[in-house]
Amino acid sequence: MRKTALLTITLLMFMTGISFAVSPLILSMEPSAKAKSERSRHNISSLQRGQFLFENFERATPWKQSVLIIRDWDGTVYSYLVPMKANRILMPDMHWGRTVYDCLDFGPEIDFSGRIKASGVIKCHDPNVPDWWRDHWQWSYNGKTIRPPMDNMYSPGHEIQGEYLSINL
Repeated sequence: MRKTALLTITLLMFMTGISFAVSPLILSMEPSAKAKSERSRHNISSLQRGQFLFENFERATPWKQSVLIIRDWDGTVYSYLVPMKANRILMPDMHWGRTVYDCLDFGPEIDFSGRIKASGVIKCHDPNVPDWWRDHWQWSYNGKTIRPPMDNMYSPGHEIQGEYLSINL
């Protein structure tokens, strides 16, 4: 009985000590105030349901990137980083970062009113896209690929504060 009680108390003290030792590490995983202030911010106050916009990614990176922001018909906001070169989206060779085609007209499908199609896809709308790639370069608005093994769209996540969307990078 004494051994069991002593073992239980020792284990509880050990677990409490580990919890106190690890908690600063876990709490420090949150970005600093400086890092949060330097995030790429985008005004989405005029972005209505069924609309999208492209804006430049406002942080220094080794390559130029654009941010695709979509407000779906249910009000959900999605944000994706896409690589660019000379105002063209660099389309992936299965994986983003390995490019095989420069797309001039990339974005969600548009309906007759100029808004995104309900349950549409994000794709390259260039007329001269090779057929095989045309079938594979399609993503749902939530960024998931329509045709695996193509990569999903890259979304580092975001935070919305009032009229601004901040990219979590």
